[in-house]
Amino acid sequence: MNICIESSILNHNRRSGLMTYTEGLVYSLFENDSLNDYTLAYYSLRRKPQDMPGPFERNFQKHVLRVPDREFFKRQFFIDSVVLPRFFKSQKIQIFHRPSGYTMPSVKNVFKVLTIHDLRTLTIQDKFWKQNIPNYKKALNALNMCVVVSECTKQDLIKHFDMDPAKIKVIYLGADKRFCQLEPKTVDAVKAKYNIREPFLLSIGSVPRKNIEGIIRGFAASNASQKFILVLSCNMDIDKYQQIAQNEGVEKRIQFLSSLNDAEVIALYNGCRCFVFPSLYEGFGLPILEAMQCQTPVITSNVSSCPEVAGDAAILVDPSNIRQIASAIDQVCTDDVLRKQLIEKGLKRAKCFGWDQFAQEMKKVYALA
Repeated sequence: MNICIESSILNHNRRSGLMTYTEGLVYSLFENDSLNDYTLAYYSLRRKPQDMPGPFERNFQKHVLRVPDREFFKRQFFIDSVVLPRFFKSQKIQIFHRPSGYTMPSVKNVFKVLTIHDLRTLTIQDKFWKQNIPNYKKALNALNMCVVVSECTKQDLIKHFDMDPAKIKVIYLGADKRFCQLEPKTVDAVKAKYNIREPFLLSIGSVPRKNIEGIIRGFAASNASQKFILVLSCNMDIDKYQQIAQNEGVEKRIQFLSSLNDAEVIALYNGCRCFVFPSLYEGFGLPILEAMQCQTPVITSNVSSCPEVAGDAAILVDPSNIRQIASAIDQVCTDDVLRKQLIEKGLKRAKCFGWDQFAQEMKKVYALA
């Protein structure tokens, strides 16, 4: 089969969950499928195929479609109605997979796959980076198969769009193998770089649904705030969160870090007492697995997909209940037996997910064409 994967998001300067997903999709298929032919599609007027990220050998090739890099009025319409249909015809594309987005190209005789990561705008009325729900409705009618990252998202699709379950395939993500236990000296170097001198808890996330305010209040309400500091990897609304910390009397016990690279995040996972992730809503919740692979105990939410990913290998809390968050923090910070159990269960749980399994399931979707 001749399969085209839209890979333009790999060009973004700032890493995101969607970029991580697309990387995992492309590289897992590269490592696990030598039979199908893959074309990675990018958009640019200036850059050449060899400039683009992603594999460029064996059964993988890259094409740069001539579309201005900058946004312009109806750019997506132009791509879907003109650029991609012409490209599909010239390259004899049989399957098109869009790893993220709200539309599908206007073309027949091509098996169309769209990955939907979450429906946060409908489920929790999240207005940050608001999703284009009307376009979603049109895309869902035009596609052949919808890939989702959790059973939670599948049920959201059925509930809000009355979508046929037979057209939805749940394929779980996996954490990259880089997320693992490190040598202490590597961890110490990152702690020294950021002047982290006390035992610490870690949380990662910036957008409002990551529940940074709840994490701060939960930490402030815990006894652990006397002996531990809270390290927050956050690059938005820091002034707001600092004011909340000040109001709660823990401004000197919280350290904000921004623009961490992957290696530094892995080191901090390794170095923390526990990972605190009581998100209000997750389509999947990949940081849960990342922390588990680093042998880090996890506190996460009992809502959306978080229980689906964590299983019995994490402490689950109501993300809106500050007392529950505080109690969970205190448990992990004082009970070494519990902490060891969570680490062991987490390692076992993380092995249930992986990009190799992901690739095998994705090949089954493509085989439906």
